[in-house]
Amino acid sequence: MTTHPALPVHRRRSSGAIALTVAALLALVAGCADDSGRSGPPSVPVTMSTLAGRLDVPVTLTPTWPEDGQAAVTVDGAREPVASGSAKPTPTASLAKVMTAYLFLKAKPLAPDLPGPTFTISAEEANRYPERLRRFESLTPVRSGEPFTERRALEALMVVSASNVAHEIARWVAGDEASFVARMNRTAKELGMRDTVYTDPSGFDRATVSTAADQVKLFTVAMREPAFASVAGARSYTDSARIAKSNSNTLLGREGVLAGKTGFTTPAGGNLVFAAERRVDGRPQLVVAAVMAQRKGNTAAAAIDASETLIRSIGTP
Repeated sequence: MTTHPALPVHRRRSSGAIALTVAALLALVAGCADDSGRSGPPSVPVTMSTLAGRLDVPVTLTPTWPEDGQAAVTVDGAREPVASGSAKPTPTASLAKVMTAYLFLKAKPLAPDLPGPTFTISAEEANRYPERLRRFESLTPVRSGEPFTERRALEALMVVSASNVAHEIARWVAGDEASFVARMNRTAKELGMRDTVYTDPSGFDRATVSTAADQVKLFTVAMREPAFASVAGARSYTDSARIAKSNSNTLLGREGVLAGKTGFTTPAGGNLVFAAERRVDGRPQLVVAAVMAQRKGNTAAAAIDASETLIRSIGTP
């Protein structure tokens, strides 16, 4: 698998956090976010500065928001994303797997070019495969005792959205699912994800809910892990039968999109969170965005389409 090189924007900002000014945020909340699901003003001036006060760089974002659902966008390093549409928590579907992958990597750090430690599939999870298949969960074939390196497990999780692997990761990391879910919720609070509740490691449970703004916060932090960035940008995954399966995120490699995670269930609709390199006001930036609760169709395609429109409205590739 080809890994992405370290992003210049990460190197440039790792030593100094960048924050949106409170005034800009208050103006945004008052002016463009509401519960109607309709788009806000087409242009939102956002002033960013370092906490040390040595830089004051005005950045104008002109997001084209989805007409329904909710969306959020940020430039890496900003304190809070800007958002549009409903701010009510909505089912995440497989976006929950971003937190599962992040916690896996925090527990078992992984170099971008190494396979990492090897784990084995439990008999319990292997026996649940037919049940999960009947529930129309996203899966990859597994057998009891099958070895999975950390990298292969992450690729199954992020590329083909394997829910059965998500549940195994929970056990590998925390011993049982309940302990892992508690860790997910604790980490969400630490990251300032105030409107997020996790009830399972895969997001298949409709009670696992979040907002586009919270998912942007999480994905921004996760992208600082080089191994996460490389796995979330992988185009395909090869299963145990040596069958290569493509990533459903068709935005990868287009419009500067480097990485992302799709999600779809009937309760959630179509969801996508992603990161892209764009030039904003002539400067290279890592832009992170999320689009959720897109109700057209029965896949994540509507979220992908809305995300493409959104990212095209923010700078240039």
